Amino acid sequence: MKIAGFIAAAGIGMGGCTTAPPVYPERTAALPLAAVHSDITFMLTTGSRQQAVCAELPVCRNGGGAVASSPTPIAVQVQRVARALQHGAESLYPDLALRIPEFTDRGFDVYIAVGDELESVSSASGRIALSAAFGVSQPYDDLLAFVIAREMGHVIARHHEENSSVSIATSVVMNILLPGSGLLKSAASTIGSKLAVSSKRDQQAREADAIALNLLQAAGFSLHDVALSLAIAPAMLDDGSWSQGFRKSSDKVIAGARGSRFADASDPAAAGSAR
Repeated sequence: MKIAGFIAAAGIGMGGCTTAPPVYPERTAALPLAAVHSDITFMLTTGSRQQAVCAELPVCRNGGGAVASSPTPIAVQVQRVARALQHGAESLYPDLALRIPEFTDRGFDVYIAVGDELESVSSASGRIALSAAFGVSQPYDDLLAFVIAREMGHVIARHHEENSSVSIATSVVMNILLPGSGLLKSAASTIGSKLAVSSKRDQQAREADAIALNLLQAAGFSLHDVALSLAIAPAMLDDGSWSQGFRKSSDKVIAGARGSRFADASDPAAAGSAR
């Protein structure tokens, strides 16, 4: 009941999320190759992959040799947390591989990438990269789970395909409407695409947060513990755009947790069971 109350309270600040796994396929009008466009953008803008856990590498599983260097503690932690969330995603969305283009049966591919600033990014096909900067702050599993679950939420809601479709369509229209050619036309087309995508950012963040809460619950994480971890997160956040967006999501989760505690304390039945 506490978990259900938490989600209901958090939903007030997140635009009405519910305990049912929210998806938004009716709003996704993906153009052909939108998923490919998303994956290419992901590869071009994401740092190189750091050492993976040996158990995840075929050469290790087959006894074909040792890994050159040991995985970093944050890489091991990410793999452990991601596996728990993967089980939660499979229980809530067993048809992900069928509904999402390029999403493979092995599920999400979550790893640490080279990077000095806190950031998490994902692609339409389910690849999720967290920057190595997370290792410096040594985050709790609960906080890391929310970071990963938010990215899974974007993938499940097919936001990457939606954004790529908007970007492609806007670029085509701008190139048709603008006279002439050259760098000015290309720059105007790029700016128009970014503006069109950014207009959806807040709504997509709310949707991803709502899905993340369901994934955390399905994976067995205590949402009150997640909120507690998020309450101390500002010490690790910087002034970057990723941290600003993450702070907004965290504030809503924390507010939802406080509302849930207040509701529990006001409920005589809940108070009696607590005693």
